[in-house]
Amino acid sequence: MDRYADGVAQATYTTQHELSQRIQVAVAGVAIFVLGWSLLVRGLTGILFPLAVFVAVAGFRRMKVEVNATMLTVAFDYGWPRRTVELVDIDDVSVHRMRAIYGWGIRVVRNGTLWRAAGQNAVRLELSRGRYLYIGAADCEELAREVSERLPAR
Repeated sequence: MDRYADGVAQATYTTQHELSQRIQVAVAGVAIFVLGWSLLVRGLTGILFPLAVFVAVAGFRRMKVEVNATMLTVAFDYGWPRRTVELVDIDDVSVHRMRAIYGWGIRVVRNGTLWRAAGQNAVRLELSRGRYLYIGAADCEELAREVSERLPAR
């Protein structure tokens, strides 16, 4: 349990967001095809690079967001990459619709970065240094509410 400044015990809020099963199956199908083709054409050593790419891409299929009394942490499936933001560094929280062109993973967007595993909505955190961090979540409204409620009083 974490504690707010007023002494009320609060649990860490955790949410996970992942690509749909249909997209995961499609990506796995393409990977199997590429690995099989590489194996046939180049032999066993020919699958090392495509296999490494597939393992790296697979790590971006699921993302976990945790918010406790002092910080927010975003991490992809393997626990890396990870981004931690102190709640005192967040000036504003809002929900925004993101264009599908940004895809999934970590993307540089106007004035900040987007961390997203799937979906079209994201929670926008306005950071104290003037940058934005967009976080895709299964329920953006709930995540925005949890972050807002835990922000220290200014």
